Amino acid sequence: MGRITKMPAIETLKLKGQTAYFSSSAHMKNVADDSVDFFITSPPYWNLKNYGSPDEIGQGNYEFYLEKMNEVWQECYRVGKNNSVLVINVNSRRHLKQFYPIAFDIVRLMKGWKLHDNVTWYIPNALPQPNAYIERLLDNKFEYVLVFTKNGNTDYKFHKPRVPQKYMSADPRANKNSKGRCLGNVLRIPAYRPPNIKKMNYHVAAFPEELVSFFLECYTDKKDVVLDPFLGSGTTLKVSSVMGRVGIGYELNPEFKPLVRARIEELWDVPDWKRLDVLHSATNDTKPVGPRKAHFAKIAKGGPGLFEDD
Repeated sequence: MGRITKMPAIETLKLKGQTAYFSSSAHMKNVADDSVDFFITSPPYWNLKNYGSPDEIGQGNYEFYLEKMNEVWQECYRVGKNNSVLVINVNSRRHLKQFYPIAFDIVRLMKGWKLHDNVTWYIPNALPQPNAYIERLLDNKFEYVLVFTKNGNTDYKFHKPRVPQKYMSADPRANKNSKGRCLGNVLRIPAYRPPNIKKMNYHVAAFPEELVSFFLECYTDKKDVVLDPFLGSGTTLKVSSVMGRVGIGYELNPEFKPLVRARIEELWDVPDWKRLDVLHSATNDTKPVGPRKAHFAKIAKGGPGLFEDD
């Protein structure tokens, strides 16, 4: 009789109603079928950043990258409830003078999940183009946020975030909403590097809390189960904890565990949605900071900046 090899236990962090598993989200053995209400994530960049794990999907050729992401989307399909929603924040990529429309390819190859909506994240302080393209391309100021529903099911939860209507008294419509106008599908959120990531010297890209909180407000209720298959620094669990959701995250690199813990413990308040309003939001928050400040300094000196195309 052959010897049974015991698989090593998955390193886990449980804190404030949130759970992080430090293993691959292509095999979420700790999550039951049809148990998750909502998914939100920003997958690893392709061929741009090293996230510190030999099993990360951002390396290798483009087709392999899309294939490995598809494995994760299919696993999300397995554990998602019939009315679950999957939200994916992703950007396009330019490599060796070729343009890769990653968002379009995710939609093209997706199985089971049906594209339901597309939200634009407008980034006012986004980095300019690398030197090779700075005078030949428009600066990219946005990223895609794709919204999918399982099997195209329209029986999902939905709450429309609203902001005060400036001229409500002058609006003659009988059906106007007393809570104000819809924030819309263009969100204005400056990019930044959270303090704990800088302090603890982690080189990871974190999508902003405001982006996560907006979609949790739209598609979930308190105590709903929220899962991020590419947890990274732990932003989703941080926001999930503050908003009273049950968060689950998968991250390949166990060295991120102290960072995820610190992020969950950070104090934070759900923003006033007016801050995300592309029409009337503040205009004084676009000053380059952190790596962006260094990038602009290099550009000014004629250098390549941080993200020179390779």
